[in-house]
Amino acid sequence: MKKLLLALAALWATTSTVSAQNIALDERAPELRIQSWLDSREPAPAPLTYVEFFHSSNQSSLASVERLQKLSAQCGDRLRIVVLVHEPQEKVARLLAPFVSERLGVGFDPTGRNFAAYGVAYVPFGVLLGARNRALWMGNAQQLTPAIIDRSK
Repeated sequence: MKKLLLALAALWATTSTVSAQNIALDERAPELRIQSWLDSREPAPAPLTYVEFFHSSNQSSLASVERLQKLSAQCGDRLRIVVLVHEPQEKVARLLAPFVSERLGVGFDPTGRNFAAYGVAYVPFGVLLGARNRALWMGNAQQLTPAIIDRSK
């Protein structure tokens, strides 16, 4: 019985990871369609854009945004960060407002169109996009480093 449960858990982990995104590295990613920005502050353009899919119920999501704020300071104008939220603005505004800056913006996806286009099944999850909207890296922001960003030009 124990072996069966372990096998099922491994199978579930594999299938949930495979269905977690509709994008592949070095392929074009779906165009982001942001309905509105927190405090009407869209982040400044940059050669690279990191899109972080966020949900307030997940503590790791908040830790990822904290990490991204530090990464933004290290990378300067090379990186634009979009924290994408599929929750009402009223629910997350106080939580995320301290992170909004010239390079980090919180975009709202109330219909879930962007989450669906990227096939996001779990958070935190993010995608680093190049100037031509190609996926250069994806995963958890805790593993995204300045070295990865430098190699992704």
